[in-house]
Amino acid sequence: MTRPRFTLLLDSISMLIKQSRTEAQPAPIKRIARGVLIAVMGSLCIMPNAGGSKPVQYVDYKTYALYLLDFNHQEHQCLLKLYGKESAWNPLAVNGSHYGIPQGRSTYLGTLDGWGQVRWGLDYIGHRYGEPCIALDHWKAKGWH
Repeated sequence: MTRPRFTLLLDSISMLIKQSRTEAQPAPIKRIARGVLIAVMGSLCIMPNAGGSKPVQYVDYKTYALYLLDFNHQEHQCLLKLYGKESAWNPLAVNGSHYGIPQGRSTYLGTLDGWGQVRWGLDYIGHRYGEPCIALDHWKAKGWH
């Protein structure tokens, strides 16, 4: 009977075979080494969410907005207040014909994820007001931005 290739591979690794220089009782060491090797290989092969097609986002919307504002904390605070009042930073928020975190009138916002909505909203604020604090002041005066 020929030995399986996997067993021959394990037998060829001298550190797993030898218990002592006299090679006393190598069989129990082989069994233990095989068990450990199988356990390690099994744990490496079974990985949760391996090969998922959807990328994992590690940054929340508020932190992402701070990054897009080049870490300008004053403008970030204004944006936190503005979007907190508009949608409570909920990307699924809908108010009539207004969608998402920035509560824009574009139906395109309904198709974006929260990070895309933050980008869209900052682009809108940049074009219309220049910066979030001016947009917040407008919101306080008129009730909309």
